[in-house]
Amino acid sequence: MEQNTLEVTEQTEVFAFTSIRDLVNQALQKNFGQDLPLNGLSTGFKALDNATGGLQKGQLITVAVRPGMGKTAFLLSVANNMAIKNNYSLAIFSAERSNQKMTSRIIESETGMSLNKLKHGPLKASEKDHMHSLLSSIARANIFFDDSPTLTVTELLQRCRQLKFVHHIDLIIIDYLELLTTHIADPESRSEQLSNIVKQLKDIASELNLPVLLFSQMPNSFPGFVRAERPALKELPVFISELSDLVVFLHRGGLSKTNGHSEGKSDVELVIAKHTDPSKQTVVPLSFIESISKFVDLS
Repeated sequence: MEQNTLEVTEQTEVFAFTSIRDLVNQALQKNFGQDLPLNGLSTGFKALDNATGGLQKGQLITVAVRPGMGKTAFLLSVANNMAIKNNYSLAIFSAERSNQKMTSRIIESETGMSLNKLKHGPLKASEKDHMHSLLSSIARANIFFDDSPTLTVTELLQRCRQLKFVHHIDLIIIDYLELLTTHIADPESRSEQLSNIVKQLKDIASELNLPVLLFSQMPNSFPGFVRAERPALKELPVFISELSDLVVFLHRGGLSKTNGHSEGKSDVELVIAKHTDPSKQTVVPLSFIESISKFVDLS
């Protein structure tokens, strides 16, 4: 227990005081009033960091998402938190969306304002100052995009090594696994290729001693509406669950079954289906702000 002592020079007595934080923690056997220590990179989501200890260096972390759950919005929310707020250096490989579209979404998410209004809309002087400050912080972020649509795995790994050597990146984000083999028509060959890619991504995480955050698009077994039940590890190819150090499902069970979206702010679950420590928390709550397509801590 932490002791704060007060020594009075005129007297020989030493008075010992006990802080209320220690008393509360002792009474409830919790660590209130202080953040839990992280041994990995902070995602900016407190509940997720507490459950995982942060993104661990040398590990392959797979985020599996069903269609319509907000894969890109979650990816960019993580990128915003880590690069803009926590000053990490990130490499983002995305063959699905162009660099310009990804940047536009980051700007709109961080400012809460459409790109068109930022460029052409009337803004008050106070709004201009605030927006200038936000945009400056985005521009200073160390985010390196690669939107090459025909990037081979060999080229991807070479670029990762170069970014690590030149820009000292802390994290690699790949959106998403299945796009890396779109040129392969034969399902059996494609599955084998995907397995080989995941193995190489796991190896590059170890070689460069940084986390690789790999997004995987899950098939939707029920076209037309979003499944309400939580996804499970058995829904993924075996090689993903075996090779990944951490597997997380992004799940929004409350989405409308008719139009695939919710209004305002909706609750989200990050289901940690595989963890190096099985005793860790398995479901992490988040919120999704529909208007700016942004994931935030559950308040």
